[in-house]
Amino acid sequence: MPNWGEILKISKSQLTTYLQCPRKYRFQYVEGRDWEFMPAALVFGKAIHQAAACFYQHFQQFRTKPQLEAVLLEFANAWNGECQKQPIRFQGELSQQELEAQGKSLLSLFYQEIAPREIHAVELPFCADLVNPETGEVSDVKLVGFLDLVEKDQDGSVIVAEIKTSSKRYSEGEGENKLDGFTYAYALKQLGVVAADQPLLIRYDVLVKTKKPAFQQIFYNRGPEDDRRFLLQIREVLRAIDRQVFYPNFGWWCAGCPFQTPCFAS
Repeated sequence: MPNWGEILKISKSQLTTYLQCPRKYRFQYVEGRDWEFMPAALVFGKAIHQAAACFYQHFQQFRTKPQLEAVLLEFANAWNGECQKQPIRFQGELSQQELEAQGKSLLSLFYQEIAPREIHAVELPFCADLVNPETGEVSDVKLVGFLDLVEKDQDGSVIVAEIKTSSKRYSEGEGENKLDGFTYAYALKQLGVVAADQPLLIRYDVLVKTKKPAFQQIFYNRGPEDDRRFLLQIREVLRAIDRQVFYPNFGWWCAGCPFQTPCFAS
């Protein structure tokens, strides 16, 4: 894999940020401004991911679940460590300690409900070519990122799993057009893990942060036509960035945006 610092690249996080608010993309990725604060939800999600990675890495090595206490400790250390390093903005009524307790409850449910298959990779880095689906031309910009989990079922079919935290249950079809699935399916084909014409199963493991924690597993298929849609979307985003199209897109996410001061002053 090439040194990511030496290539033109775009990630799923960058794409998501631009599609949500191009002005935020400019502040974060073009100008590289310092964040005014770190949203608690972002830190919480990262700590959950770290604990899940610990769970899967142990399972991959020993073919058995680790002790629940080890998974919870991984989460607590990641959560509290980040909270001590930087200013965190807590939205809603939950404090740092209450969010820690919530995270442990969610992970305990995850531990109980999850049934891992054969694990192919955990936190798999990728650097994939972006190919114009109409001309076959390869872009100078690479698609980079990490895959949370790649599994294979008993028939050898590949499943890409992404852990999510949500304040409410996913509705039917809610994950159908999420960028995660498109990104990971395309990346795996570019890596040669699955054939270009082979359907791929995407799974979202959703930890629902309701008063009584809930766990959902939602599956979607991704095929060649989805790859084409994804590549066309990236092409348009890259064109807009190249033309410096950085308009503000105001919405509910503004409350947790760490660039409110420069944005409102613009």
